[in-house]
Amino acid sequence: MEKQFEKSKIIHLEKAIISICILSGLVVIIGWYTGINEVLSIIPKSATMKINTAIVFLLSGIILITDKFYSKNSIFLYIILSIAIITIGLMTLAEHIGWLYLPIDNFFIEDNISTSNPGRMSPASAICSTLIGIGFLAEKLTNSIFKKIGFYALIITAVMAMVAIIAYVLLIPIESKAIFFKSMAIHTSVLFLLIAVLNLLKNTNTEFFRLILGNYTGSKLIRKVLPLAIVFPIIFNYFLIFGINKQIISLEFGLVIFSTFFIPISIIYITYISLRLNRSDIKKAEVENSIRQSNRYLKQFKDGLDQASIVAITDKRGVITEVNESFCKISQYTKDELIGNTHSIVNSGYHDKEFFINMWKTIGSGNIWVDEIQNKAKDGSLYWVLTAIVPFKNEKDEITEYMALRQDITERKKAEELKSDYVKKLEYKNKELEQFAYVASHDLQEPLRTVINFTDLLERKQREHFDEIGLTSLHFIQEATVRMSQLVKSLLDYNRIDKNNKISLVDCNQLINEIKKDLSKNILEVKATIIVNQLPKIYGYETPLRLLFQNLISNSIKFRKLEQNPYIEITARSNHDEYLFTVKDNGIGIPEHQQDKIFEIFKRLHSRDEYEGSGIGLSHCRKIVDLHGGRIWVDSKLGSGSTFNFTIKSNEHEKKNQLHIVN
Repeated sequence: MEKQFEKSKIIHLEKAIISICILSGLVVIIGWYTGINEVLSIIPKSATMKINTAIVFLLSGIILITDKFYSKNSIFLYIILSIAIITIGLMTLAEHIGWLYLPIDNFFIEDNISTSNPGRMSPASAICSTLIGIGFLAEKLTNSIFKKIGFYALIITAVMAMVAIIAYVLLIPIESKAIFFKSMAIHTSVLFLLIAVLNLLKNTNTEFFRLILGNYTGSKLIRKVLPLAIVFPIIFNYFLIFGINKQIISLEFGLVIFSTFFIPISIIYITYISLRLNRSDIKKAEVENSIRQSNRYLKQFKDGLDQASIVAITDKRGVITEVNESFCKISQYTKDELIGNTHSIVNSGYHDKEFFINMWKTIGSGNIWVDEIQNKAKDGSLYWVLTAIVPFKNEKDEITEYMALRQDITERKKAEELKSDYVKKLEYKNKELEQFAYVASHDLQEPLRTVINFTDLLERKQREHFDEIGLTSLHFIQEATVRMSQLVKSLLDYNRIDKNNKISLVDCNQLINEIKKDLSKNILEVKATIIVNQLPKIYGYETPLRLLFQNLISNSIKFRKLEQNPYIEITARSNHDEYLFTVKDNGIGIPEHQQDKIFEIFKRLHSRDEYEGSGIGLSHCRKIVDLHGGRIWVDSKLGSGSTFNFTIKSNEHEKKNQLHIVN
């Protein structure tokens, strides 16, 4: 950005100097033809700009214009005009030296103003013309030696022009000037200086450009010291010479004043500049140290990234420009094989065109794209990678390249495929079991009802034909058939627990109150006490939850101590993302070695003579709790009552994610 800014300033400067050169040359030429002496010698009684010098400046302006074009004709014209300027300068020098006399001084017009060598440029102007022409010509030559000659020619021109300008600024009388500069006009000096400096600045690769406009310490120093080295002495000497010419002070006193003031001021100014530069260097060192630390951190980050990820960088067209070893290892291609190629080299053909079109739409709009891709290695083997493609942008917010970061997920994908196959098989087996359970429980009801009906009919109609053993056997058949029917019904109920249920908000307090009403007869018979603490409202399946609480309360009433009235306490408390429910009783308790078995289907701990039931109630409880994503267990000691604990998730959204709703 800084370089572009400097170039734009040079372009504006060039336009201004072109205008000045052409305008000055034309004005002076017209002045010679019309006799307007004021444009020939700006400072009264000083040297005039000769018509040949004006022609040199006119040609210089044209050369600077043609330099903007790159056609063969413009280059040819550029070279011819440069040679013309060199020729004018050399012919004038030859005349000054006396080697030959050429009638170029008054070729265009007779000089009636100058007393010495009328119409002839001063030696300084002739040398500057020659050097300026060499500087122009060297710009179009490719030889480095000629370019250096052109560079030094421009430097010498700038120095000579500067010396002439300083002589004018210090009001040195023309008779006191060296013969070399006597006939060099002030505007001639200024124009030579401008042309030389412009040509030096136009070539940004030269040391002069870097010295004057660079951002280096030396460049900063010279820009700060030049005012002291040039401006201050000129201004100070101007006043000294003015005082000496007016005989206000003597020459000796003037020299003493110059030394007395200039040396201390120089020391103070240079000290100030040095302190400023030191501060800049300190800040620069701090920035460099910060950059080194950042680079060290970035290197560590890059090393870690290379170790942990598969990395590839592409240009904006998708051509790979850089890869790490992990990419080479998984793809089995070398860096030389990958760089310059696109990712089509590892395309497995698994994904359709739409997949990659969407990918390019995303990253092309400057967004990060993340997805899983199946690629193919060099040997034809397939592998999966989790891919994130990150667009990189420049300061204009234009995408310049992309970085692709990948993680090898092949093993995970294989595990998912195995898991998917396993789940499908498991689902199929579960469906088979469900169908079997339904058929077994549903279809067995009909023959059982037939057996029950016919045994009842046989007992009523043919009772007198049976002896005591026959009647007893008939009674056993009836009891066994009823138990079988109850077992089948229980199995059918067990199979239907997770069917046709919808999740809803369930008020557990209201649920327990309804259960107490349903069991009121049993509760009154045994004089049971049921204490219900404040219970929460939970999201769950209302009918199965009712069956869960009802089974636990019924068991507490059923498995009571004969000498003690049943006491049941139901509590709940929040435990992170779930509710923990407890149903505690003072019943007969459960032996420790039997506590894991009681939740198995049809598992009984007592004979039917002691306690009625099918042995499936706690199996129902476990299935209902599983259905709600919880767990159930019992804490009990034989003879000391039992405490049944179960958990239900408390978060509504988590409940909706975890519970499977079967319609």
